Amino acid sequence: MNYETITEVLDFGPFITKAILHLDNEISGWNPSPSDFHVHVTRTNIGPEVPWPIFMGPKPDMQMKGHRHVKAAYVSDKEGNKAESGKYVTLEFENHPTHQLGSIMVFNGIFNVSVDFKYEIALHDVEGKLGKADTKYVFDNSLGNKIVLGDLFKTGRHEDKEIPLNYVYYDPTGSDVTYTRKDKSSKYPLLIWLHGAGEGGEEPLIAVIGNKVTNLISEEIQEIFDGAYLLAPQCPTMWMNDGSGEYTLSGQSIYLEALDRLIGDFISEHPEIDTDRIYIGGDSNGGFMTMKQIIYNQDRYAAAFPVCEALVNTAISDEDIERLKELPIWFTHSATDTTVNPEEYPITTYNRLMKAGAKNVHFTYWDKIEDLSGEYKDENGNPYEYYGHWAWIPMLNNDCVLDFDKKPVQCDGKDIHILNWLAKQHK
Repeated sequence: MNYETITEVLDFGPFITKAILHLDNEISGWNPSPSDFHVHVTRTNIGPEVPWPIFMGPKPDMQMKGHRHVKAAYVSDKEGNKAESGKYVTLEFENHPTHQLGSIMVFNGIFNVSVDFKYEIALHDVEGKLGKADTKYVFDNSLGNKIVLGDLFKTGRHEDKEIPLNYVYYDPTGSDVTYTRKDKSSKYPLLIWLHGAGEGGEEPLIAVIGNKVTNLISEEIQEIFDGAYLLAPQCPTMWMNDGSGEYTLSGQSIYLEALDRLIGDFISEHPEIDTDRIYIGGDSNGGFMTMKQIIYNQDRYAAAFPVCEALVNTAISDEDIERLKELPIWFTHSATDTTVNPEEYPITTYNRLMKAGAKNVHFTYWDKIEDLSGEYKDENGNPYEYYGHWAWIPMLNNDCVLDFDKKPVQCDGKDIHILNWLAKQHK
């Protein structure tokens, strides 16, 4: 029998949150119990296992086959919405940062890569709601997987004269957008997201679903910007590659100019973009390249939002600081980050900018990165604490409010969140 899966990009990656079972006949008056269903999952095709790198934090449970816990089951419509009657049953699965079986990607030691997965969902129909009583039904023929928001991205390739780069982008003028603009006469701002080391490679969509970058095109965030383009280039190795194929501490990158040309050409190809409202940010490796881009071509950008950025302070000259102090920048980092030492990277750079007289530079410095949704707990019932490097979680959720002095950042006399602040910046 047929089923399809629904993937949502959670704070800890893309996880299958629902399965929609296709029935042969319409049913009504049935309140199925989660315990009626037995769900077995097999994930395959990740390649050979290699040593786990430090920048990924503690290695999670890499279970590739096993059983998933169903937390809710109900009759639904085709989209998975609860219904009094219908030809579908939707199952909602339990997910947690420490349980990876529900994820549609796996870190292979170099990059996050997509995996093949197969679900076998057995229903023991004691009451005979689907036909004969005390009958076992098996749903094992997949009709596909939908990625919420992720399916709205388009893929492109910039055939650069030196280094071609893949990218994905969101077009807010498309026919499948969910947000309706208030000011239909104005142009659209552009958000540029530069991924971290784990999201490189040759699967462009990983650049936005590897972390919760999809939240930037959610209706809530699009409303803040009154609609915005999103461009996410993908690096085939790592942005910090200086040509050696290794992570560099020199501050050099072979991708600097090629990426600048990609961004410039994308803007030229989309005349609906407001060139006075171009914002660039990224996490870790992408935070490194964010800093490199605003040093290399500062005049292009209205603001920057580097997260756990990895451009070593010694690679930023005093002349760079003098120019950057005029650019609105909001840093995000955590004191518990053991991958990118905050003292050696953003804190020193931030202090130099403030000493130089920066007026619109901010820094949300988290004591630790923990779940703020109330949904994910540790074994003691406390909010789940993520690895300290994962400062992109509160940034992408628009939870950054406090400045480095632990006082709220203000705009027009009111406290403001990072993405609301970003939307107000103009060249």
